[in-house]
Amino acid sequence: MNNKMPVSDLTRKDVSLAVARLIPYIMRGTQLEFFVKRGVTQTQFLVLNAIRACTRCTMGALARTLHVSMPTVSGIIDRLVRAGYVRRHSQPDDRRRIIVALAPKAERFFRDFETVIRQRWEEALLSLEPSELEAFHDVITKIRERLQADGA
Repeated sequence: MNNKMPVSDLTRKDVSLAVARLIPYIMRGTQLEFFVKRGVTQTQFLVLNAIRACTRCTMGALARTLHVSMPTVSGIIDRLVRAGYVRRHSQPDDRRRIIVALAPKAERFFRDFETVIRQRWEEALLSLEPSELEAFHDVITKIRERLQADGA
């Protein structure tokens, strides 16, 4: 059975749904094992990603970004600081304002995570012909540039 729709009938909704359904297959087997080995929960991973996106941010901004309370984000940050993934410091002009930033251990974590995901994608891309691979690269590059420009 052929699941392909004629190109003219595809919508952005169809394509975005196909991408959403692809993500679990890319992540399968890598995400849990990767996190468990490093002692990072999925919630902590989301917090690390939020810090990575803003580079250095205040605890308040982080709580707002994640839609959680200050006590919740403080507890998560405390655990990430103890584990060596995050650094926390106050600003010289206002010691009440706490800035959080990724520690070198978190930078290594993300490099290792990207390597694992890259390897999964390499496996997935084996089925593409060179011309399809080139077209896919062009599309994902365009999407990434759009998301970066939007601040997403």
